[in-house]
Amino acid sequence: MPVASSPSDFTSIDPNYATGKGFYTDADSIADMLQIPAFSSLTNPTLAQVGSIIKRVEGIVDDKVKRSYRPIIYQDEVHNFQFIRHPMQSYYGGYVGFIQLDTMKLRKVISLRVWQGNSYKEIASAQASIKLLDNFRDIYSITLELPNSGTEFEMFADANGVVANDEFDIAFGVKTTVKDIIHLITEEFPASTAQFTGATASKALTSNSKSISDFFFALKDSEDSARILVSSLLSGEDGSDCNVKIKTRQSCTTVNTDATLTVADSSKLAVGMVVSGTGITGTVTIASITDSTTVELSAAATASGTNTLTFTATNLTVPTIAEVEGFTDKQDMRRLGSFWTIGDEGKVYFLKDYPYHTQNSIVISYIAGSGRVPSAIHEATTKLACAEILRHDDQTILIAETGANISTKEKYDILRKEAMDILKGKSDLVYFIE
Repeated sequence: MPVASSPSDFTSIDPNYATGKGFYTDADSIADMLQIPAFSSLTNPTLAQVGSIIKRVEGIVDDKVKRSYRPIIYQDEVHNFQFIRHPMQSYYGGYVGFIQLDTMKLRKVISLRVWQGNSYKEIASAQASIKLLDNFRDIYSITLELPNSGTEFEMFADANGVVANDEFDIAFGVKTTVKDIIHLITEEFPASTAQFTGATASKALTSNSKSISDFFFALKDSEDSARILVSSLLSGEDGSDCNVKIKTRQSCTTVNTDATLTVADSSKLAVGMVVSGTGITGTVTIASITDSTTVELSAAATASGTNTLTFTATNLTVPTIAEVEGFTDKQDMRRLGSFWTIGDEGKVYFLKDYPYHTQNSIVISYIAGSGRVPSAIHEATTKLACAEILRHDDQTILIAETGANISTKEKYDILRKEAMDILKGKSDLVYFIE
């Protein structure tokens, strides 16, 4: 979130557009500039409608100044690589080559994949991977857990044709399911799957008032369409303490005081999975697999009967269902490490694990955006939002007009011109040097 660095800078912590808050301005600032009463659910436009206008105007501001003052994710930006220095001289020079990102004000590298001749190698962030296997439809849920056994974001699979916004669809093939899971983790409208799943709204998943997309980012492995790459958005290696959990369910038969469990199909289970459900008390895991329908538990069951039990694998591959690699720290970002950055300039320098000298050898996803909102941007955004409200005003509310005052159209023209004049002075200039 933007953080003010001086009293003149505007800050909006945890913006909520539905309540009239944005990164660059808010409903109260707009009401003050228009000299009208505060917006509410009863005004026209309503507080929520003003929030929508603010969100739209912030996009206009970003386009005009060619940068963002709010965190925005740029996904799968492709770059070529060429050596600036010979690798033998790189230690003293600090790098063998660098790339210039399309956007300055780099805040975090989410994923940095470099071509190694036959595959891309991930060298940034803390990342996990989930590959869906032949029996992927037996997945009950996928959970992403924050460090220290923290908040869990559980994504449930659904194949009944009525998929909720916090679920992913497994009724179709592997590729469609992969895309739907990615849309859910990034909490975006499932544009690439909606025509099949019938989705009509953006995906959303919260837990303990936290949103999954604030902590994780997902993308498809460009070399394996069945594999999902999940990166932690936590700082540096903090994300390596996150967990991935895969749950599956089977009909099982327990015998009281007996550790032998009869299952429907042991080929879809693995040693170490945690077992829970009726007849199982405490933390019980699969200790061994005897045959196709029999497994031994780490403790005896506490009741007899046939019930559907849940099997949970944490950072553990589930045979024939999902191949899982838990979160590991792949990043060595320092001056004498794999790579280092100059964030304000949007440059990434390579020293070790550098890509092949070839076309399209670097694929990078990152968060960019200035860490503060200058007062000039706050003023320009507020004026543009005011102009939009004036343009839509039908004289039924708020903004009075008399013969002695400036007309609504004149107010609109003045506000828009002043805002655009401010933005012209804030635009970035790009120099190409050959």
